[in-house]
Amino acid sequence: MTVVQLLPTHLQYFAEVARTGSVTEAAGALRVAPSAISRQIAKLEAAFGVPLFTRHARGMALTPAGESLLAYTRRAEIETGALLASLGSGASPRSQQIVVAATEGFAHRLVPAAMAQLCRVHPRASFTLHVVSSDEATRMVVEGSVDIAATYSLGPADGVRVEHTSTWPLFAVVSADHPLANRPTVTLGELAHHPLALAMRDTSQRQLLDSAARSEGLALRPVLECSRVAPIYEFARSGEGVGFISELGAGPRPEDGLVHVRVDHYVFGQRSAQLQTPVGRPQAPLLLDFLRLLIVELDPDYVPERASSLTRQLPPA
Repeated sequence: MTVVQLLPTHLQYFAEVARTGSVTEAAGALRVAPSAISRQIAKLEAAFGVPLFTRHARGMALTPAGESLLAYTRRAEIETGALLASLGSGASPRSQQIVVAATEGFAHRLVPAAMAQLCRVHPRASFTLHVVSSDEATRMVVEGSVDIAATYSLGPADGVRVEHTSTWPLFAVVSADHPLANRPTVTLGELAHHPLALAMRDTSQRQLLDSAARSEGLALRPVLECSRVAPIYEFARSGEGVGFISELGAGPRPEDGLVHVRVDHYVFGQRSAQLQTPVGRPQAPLLLDFLRLLIVELDPDYVPERASSLTRQLPPA
């Protein structure tokens, strides 16, 4: 079967050199002469006025400008693949798949709930969900490998379009019979006296907790460090342990045997929940509908100015 390639030749050559780190290896993979690839790379660098690669004895490495061009090329490859798949199957925009990256706090409830709502209106809609770290979610948006990311950020995000941002308090998660269960709020100093289950150090939640603790001269010594919410919840449910969760992650239910107690510290207002999309990518009506549903989950007072006319079919917020 003939493979249809819509990317310009110079971008195909550039992407293969970036992948292999070598003109010779790229030429072998593409079955062209190395000189042809070298000429195309030289033309690109002349057109942009900056080097795209640094050359050294072990091969070729991307410069910052090359990284930016590679991110653009990857987005173009993904969109080309989606277009060809759609044309080949005769699929309509309503059957378009939406690829999502989300941190576990979003993936626990909010994102699946919005997916289910969209499927009620668009039965042929489908999703791929990647549950990843905050940094990985943003990276996937920058590279164009996902249509939207639901993630947390400790500051401005570069290379993405932030569709919505909001702040959410942090809660201590304790069992219903825990000594702190009936408190409206609790301080880190009080929590430090209990066995703690904390997220890993590379998460925004843990970074905030450590920052808040340092500001008060405290040392948080976890009994359990974990990259997933479920074990932390089970640890808290089983006795004296304390876990942590954003209010966004999951509201407490009586049958859980858990109580959420707000942690009182100004630092936790520095982390924002964000919906991010790739810069410069056209947004299909279906994606705008999904975006609207996610924003409504985050902000019930949201007015869907950017949503498509298809949102008239969606359930009221």
